[in-house]
Amino acid sequence: MPARILVIDDDQILAGLLQLTLELEGYDVAVEYDGNAGLQRVLTERFDLVLLDLVMPKVDGIKFLRLLAERGAKRPPIMIVSSAIDEGMTDDYRAMGVVDIARKPVEPAALVARASAILATAEAG
Repeated sequence: MPARILVIDDDQILAGLLQLTLELEGYDVAVEYDGNAGLQRVLTERFDLVLLDLVMPKVDGIKFLRLLAERGAKRPPIMIVSSAIDEGMTDDYRAMGVVDIARKPVEPAALVARASAILATAEAG
């Protein structure tokens, strides 16, 4: 059974590119365009990895992470993929369940390699 990845990003073109790239590698990929919709998916479905943008309407990435923590839900590994990364918050991101951070623009091959490494670590653990 292929790993399930949820992409949460309001940039529909980038989200579609990530989805296509990851599906070509054999992953089962779902996409949501805002943090609230993404949160509902994470709370009701099983995902092995979440790729999360930080700047989105309605519920941004930081609020998504806080709401997920408040729900006490079992959370999948989360990788931030954003151009708005605050380097001073890296420890805070990790405390909220973030296992990797990639600054946009990110090369598709590099993203796949990083996602694959996270999934392999999660499987082994």
